[in-house]
Amino acid sequence: MKKLLFLLLIIIMYSCDRDHPKIEIIENENLTQHQIDSILTNFKFEYDKPVFIDSTSQVLLPITTQHSERKKTFSRYSSDEYSWADYPRYWNILFYDKNSNQTRLLTESKMRITDYIVNIKETGAILSKSILYKIGDIDYNNDKKLNHNDPEHLFISRTDGTEFKRLSPKNEDLISYTLIPKSDQIMIETIRDTNSDLEFKPDDEKIWYLINLSSDVKPIEIINSGLRKKIENLYFEQWLKKK
Repeated sequence: MKKLLFLLLIIIMYSCDRDHPKIEIIENENLTQHQIDSILTNFKFEYDKPVFIDSTSQVLLPITTQHSERKKTFSRYSSDEYSWADYPRYWNILFYDKNSNQTRLLTESKMRITDYIVNIKETGAILSKSILYKIGDIDYNNDKKLNHNDPEHLFISRTDGTEFKRLSPKNEDLISYTLIPKSDQIMIETIRDTNSDLEFKPDDEKIWYLINLSSDVKPIEIINSGLRKKIENLYFEQWLKKK
């Protein structure tokens, strides 16, 4: 009969102060609901200040379990051995329609939501009715963790959280993005793992793309490897080569 690998792979002793709970790692997926409920009593789920979408009935409530006042005493149960610094700013967003009283989560997939923007102004018809997100959702280096070492991507959804999808290339790390005024176009800069070492470093290649939301065309490379080499050679000829 198989033994149930339930709790206590690691137990870190804690002080008598109840504000400093023990840290345990759970190694078994076959837990009963009662056991899961018992574990979750150690967590305090935080909901950020409500964000209202202009001219709609939609309200956003970003969800986190890492509150700034609790960082040093943050209780953790995880088979991935995360440190508190690895936990995402937000791990999901709850959408609430105050007219219909309906709620929905942005996603049921595991994600690190670093940032998002709403109430986008002075853009095209699509962007003005959208939400943009910076999200990491791929364990790129295969270390069985989803943390800051993995790439972030640009995502988009409608203001009610529907039609949620990725915009930037899947295996490149998003550096920045810029909205082109009065349009549904976005310029993004990414970093590509040029040497395939499963890391994104400053000496890896940076790529610029144009995304046009009004068409189904994939992101178009503006500055690609060929153009970058041409620019670098021109700089060498004009500024470095001895005349």
